[in-house]
Amino acid sequence: MIVQELYKIQNQHGYLPRVELEGLAQRLATPLYRIQEVVSFFPHFRITPPPDVEVHVCIDMACHLRGGEQMVTELTKRAEGSEAKIEVCGVSCLGRCDRAVAVRVFDHRHTTTSDHASGNGHARHSAGHEPHTLLGRSVDDVTAVMNGDKTIKNDLDADLPDISDRWRINLYANKPAAERYAAINRFIASGKDDAARDVERERVLKALETGNLLGMGGAGGRTYKKWGEVRKAVGDVKYVVCNGDESEPGTFKDRELLLRTPYLIVEGMILAGLIVNAERGYVYIRHEFEEQIASVRAEIERAKEMGVCGDNILGTTQSFQLEVFVSPGGYICGEQTALIQAIQDQRAEPRNRPPELQTNGLWDMPTLLNNVETFAWVPAITEKEEGAWFAAQATKEEFKGARFFSVSGDVNKPAAVEVPIGIKIGELIERCGGMKDGQKLLAIALSGPSGGFIPAKFPLEAFPPDIVKRLPAGATEVDICELELDIALFRRWKLMMGAGIVIYGDKTNLVEQALACLKFYKRESCGKCVPCRIGSTRMVEWGEQLQQRSVTKQEVELLGSSSGPLQELAMTMRSTAICGLGTVAPNPLTTLLAFFPEQVASYTKS
Repeated sequence: MIVQELYKIQNQHGYLPRVELEGLAQRLATPLYRIQEVVSFFPHFRITPPPDVEVHVCIDMACHLRGGEQMVTELTKRAEGSEAKIEVCGVSCLGRCDRAVAVRVFDHRHTTTSDHASGNGHARHSAGHEPHTLLGRSVDDVTAVMNGDKTIKNDLDADLPDISDRWRINLYANKPAAERYAAINRFIASGKDDAARDVERERVLKALETGNLLGMGGAGGRTYKKWGEVRKAVGDVKYVVCNGDESEPGTFKDRELLLRTPYLIVEGMILAGLIVNAERGYVYIRHEFEEQIASVRAEIERAKEMGVCGDNILGTTQSFQLEVFVSPGGYICGEQTALIQAIQDQRAEPRNRPPELQTNGLWDMPTLLNNVETFAWVPAITEKEEGAWFAAQATKEEFKGARFFSVSGDVNKPAAVEVPIGIKIGELIERCGGMKDGQKLLAIALSGPSGGFIPAKFPLEAFPPDIVKRLPAGATEVDICELELDIALFRRWKLMMGAGIVIYGDKTNLVEQALACLKFYKRESCGKCVPCRIGSTRMVEWGEQLQQRSVTKQEVELLGSSSGPLQELAMTMRSTAICGLGTVAPNPLTTLLAFFPEQVASYTKS
């Protein structure tokens, strides 16, 4: 594949020399322009020699809240006096929101070689091209590393306490590795031919239905339904794909699952392959997750040694090959059709739908694509009480199941937490140690930047009339901390609910935070849809005008009115965008203007 070969070249040289690209084109019998169109799209690849040192500072949401932008400015000043050529830049979310500010330092001055599991394949490459990750560190620590100090510890995700033995998702907690993959053993033992195993296939699908397992990637579709559609789809070849890109700012729960319990994801994917009659699968992981890539690859090898993965599973004719595909970067790759394009060595531009991936996915074949957490829940749901136990894991009868949320921002203990569906937002904040520095809750981002900023006290006029009728008589607002986290409930309230929840205390400057989110969407728009490409740029311009105090109160009121240019542009983007980015990109600005008039007023000129 083109992407894997590009990784090998860049790992060796630190960039992609033209002569190497020409050689790759000859080896693959592929036109050079095909390779160049891939290189030019993905931010991970570079075609010019790197500087001596690259410093990447996260500037999104939690990291922006903790001073990411200021760190970029200060480090840039300090780099000016160095003898080495040092390049400092702000980058999109690095998936370490729980330890903001996240920084990655690439020191290209050292050229010793080593074996490493980053990138695709295990080729030997320059250790100098590997990042030194610093999390929640001072500017002085980052400066020391970029100046060559080898004594500063490299912060790893594995440094966090491992509490996976307390997760309900982990049915193998405190058990020997030999007891894993019970679902695969059960499937193989269910019969000697495909007809006999159809009974087990129906049992697994029924367990997923009974458990009410929903997709944990944001859409919230019914898992059993998607699996059933791929199973029935006509195709000589079928695929199973796990979306582990997780590049939505504020989201990092899949990071912990991939690192701590890779066997759950691997087992869920193998079982999915057996259910839908697929013989190959890909775990798509963002390239910044080196530890997770190594963890999943090691687990795939263990599964092969146990005979539950690869050819002739447990001595039968059943086969399922599984490998890790490392993302070349870009937020857009989290969109499922764009992810498929990337695996196919194409620019990760979203596809028009229909057709859906269930019938026309990877290489136009039926493809089952689920999120990391979705696959990880499958072993426990299908092995314990036919899924009924999972449905019962909730705060009230009307809510079903459990899930993980990534909580960051102004809380004392940012973390990925497993909670029953239907938990109140206030209780979730308390589970994360309460508000930082005794602040009062000002706002909450319930779906990273995608849902915008929701105020602590939500005015009733923001909700649909049928919802308002159910509230107590005389109520004028809703306390957001009393709202229960359930995707079906949120849809009725016309709210978005994702896996990344960012908390903002009353010391937060939301004008600055909203502008950072608008810039994120501008950076990450793939550019395929013209209204999205131009619209995301226009949103930033409006945000910058407000930040620079160059607009009057009347101009802001017109901008944010129901018939104003902001709503008109937002409607155009929603109507024409192929993927969700164009739909949600206006939300940081629209919610800022709608719900935080006092902060906005402080930025208007008289």
